[in-house]
Amino acid sequence: MGLILPLEVVRFGLAFMALVYAVASAVALWDRWRHGIGSLVLVAYLLGSGVAVMGNLAAQSMWLTGMPWPILARGPFHSSFWLAGLFFLLTRSFLRQPQPRRWVSLSYVVFGLIVLGVDLYFATQPDIYLLVSDLVLSREQTLIWLSILGWGIALFASTWTTLQTFRSTSQPLHRNRISYWLPALYGVILGDALLFLGQWAFGAGLHFVGVVIATIAVLRYTLPDVRQLARGFLAYGLALGMIGAAFAIGSTWINFVYPPNAPLVMPLSVALVAVLALVSLRILRLTTQFADWLISRRGYDPARLVRDYSMAISNILDSQQLARISLGMFRDTLGVDRGAMYLVDEVAAPPVPEASEETSGGRRFRLRQIGALGEGLEPTELSSLNPVAQYLDTEFRPLTQFDIDLQARFSVMDEAERAWLQRLDIDVFVPVYSKGRWIGLFALGPKATHDRYFNEDLTLLSTIADQTTVALENVRLVDNLVALNRDLRSTNTELERTRNRLERLDQAKSDFIAVVSHELRTPMGILLGYSQILAQDTEFLTHPDHRTMVRGLQAGAERMQELVESMLDMAMVDNRALGLTRRATALGEVWRRLVGDFGPTFSERRLNVSADAALDDLPSVVVDPEAIRKVFWHLLVNAVKFTPDGGRIHIHGQRTVGDADRFVDGAIEIVVEDTGIGIDPEHQELIFDKFYQTGEVALHSSGKTKFKGGGPGLGLAIARGLVEAHGGEIWVESTGQDEVNYPGSAFHVILPLTAALAPDGVNGHVGE
Repeated sequence: MGLILPLEVVRFGLAFMALVYAVASAVALWDRWRHGIGSLVLVAYLLGSGVAVMGNLAAQSMWLTGMPWPILARGPFHSSFWLAGLFFLLTRSFLRQPQPRRWVSLSYVVFGLIVLGVDLYFATQPDIYLLVSDLVLSREQTLIWLSILGWGIALFASTWTTLQTFRSTSQPLHRNRISYWLPALYGVILGDALLFLGQWAFGAGLHFVGVVIATIAVLRYTLPDVRQLARGFLAYGLALGMIGAAFAIGSTWINFVYPPNAPLVMPLSVALVAVLALVSLRILRLTTQFADWLISRRGYDPARLVRDYSMAISNILDSQQLARISLGMFRDTLGVDRGAMYLVDEVAAPPVPEASEETSGGRRFRLRQIGALGEGLEPTELSSLNPVAQYLDTEFRPLTQFDIDLQARFSVMDEAERAWLQRLDIDVFVPVYSKGRWIGLFALGPKATHDRYFNEDLTLLSTIADQTTVALENVRLVDNLVALNRDLRSTNTELERTRNRLERLDQAKSDFIAVVSHELRTPMGILLGYSQILAQDTEFLTHPDHRTMVRGLQAGAERMQELVESMLDMAMVDNRALGLTRRATALGEVWRRLVGDFGPTFSERRLNVSADAALDDLPSVVVDPEAIRKVFWHLLVNAVKFTPDGGRIHIHGQRTVGDADRFVDGAIEIVVEDTGIGIDPEHQELIFDKFYQTGEVALHSSGKTKFKGGGPGLGLAIARGLVEAHGGEIWVESTGQDEVNYPGSAFHVILPLTAALAPDGVNGHVGE
């Protein structure tokens, strides 16, 4: 007979169970994104278990007691059958095992439906007895035993799967997690067995406890360590036992020696308690050491270990020696017999065809092994999109394989990279950082004691990693230097050959410019002369078409003559053959004439060009006026080309000291500012190279003064050559190229007040 409980107790128990089942189901549904299919199976099991347990308890203890329908008495057997099947699915999901084949699940369901259908059909029919050998079974008993058979098969399969997985799992954190499933499984089995025997209250309570433990194990993957709990219980139990035994022995001795009313009984009792209080910590320390020894936990002194390790690696420059010392320390201290040390190099990933922008290219982390304990710890590369690489690159703390297996953030990992991690058989990954950058990695396997890595172990590993930073940076530096020297030796000859080829090509280019410019100068002069004669022939120009052709012919000839003159200037700059005739020159006058010459162009382009009146107040400089005019002419043409219609060009200057060693008597600085498209910083030096063009040449318009007009790319190179021939400097300042906001550019020219020797020795002579 089952235990008859008061109605109030039953109602309170039912209400409490209903609340727990409801809360657990809500939490499981809320966290389904993190636990996946396991949460959904858990919700189904919780709902079924809640209905079955509370229904069976209510049927036997409260509302349905005494009802004649016989199937109510067999409710626990039917419900246990179906719940056992669900628990088997939950066990497979919890252990991260594949679910059973469809035909297995379907066979179980069909079997249960047949038993339930037969029971429902014959519920009100007279009973039928079966004679099996000497055993007489009623229909009711047969159905009960069939339900128990299915229940036993499902829970046996759950128990077998759990034990087999526990035996085959080497990682302590997974073994610890599986350890919590065994009491849940035993609670369900014993609770159902008590329900079968009619112990409704105890059976429902034990089943409920098993369900609660299973729910906690599924929803919380970080569970207290069983071995640590066992050590704690053993240590404190032994300590309490020893202290209690000592107190009992001491009290017995005092009562044996002195009568109860003796004046020394109270002082001696107080002294006994005080002595036991003083030695209790010592006793607890001894029992803790005994428990650690009995349940296989090693101890170490972290401060001494870090100090010895720091001294051992302080002067190491060899990567393999560093790995040997580090891994040897982990082996001797933590009992690690499997592990590896990697150098981490950040490399650019090659673009992947037909891949999205998020997955193509990007960064990758190359893991180079420099030492190992055990086999199969091969190096690899991890994508920066890999969640493990992202964690190790940004989180600055160790990562366990247990977290990789169970945390939702790592579920999207690439299968090849996940397979690499599984092959490693590693428990914890400890990154090494330098200045916030991931540079190394310790990969450590399980401890020989089969203990997990506790928080103090992870703290020690992080400290060791911090101590390794300097040594690892030195090792990386030496490795990089060795590799660099090897690469330099292998490419030195090729670089020398390339340099010689470039010099020959540059000289050939200069020679080509000189030859072409000289060869074109004579025919261009003839062409320009005849075009000018035709332009002065009034009779020839009477025809309108002749007038148009002459203007076009003359404009083209003048443009070609400018190009030839530019090529000649460039040839003289390259060959250092400039002959400068210097005299005192007012730069303000030079600019006034230039601006006047460009008047029609400014009007056509609606450019607002202004020159500071202060230019006339600047002192004269000793320069070749024609050469300086060419400098300013090229700068002004450049400003016109790259300033949009309606833009602004401003010329201003000032006296400056410049470089005191070069400009003994001071210098004049001229600045040409525009509101054009600007120049990117990486191009601001290249634009002074001959033939250099910004942007796409095919998109340039024709005409030397049109917006983004084309040209040979010689103007700024000539300007720099002429300025440097005068001993001056020229450069450009711009925030960048932007054809929408037009940040503009500012070209600076510094010219010495007095004649200065150019860097290449070209000076010419000073005129009067």
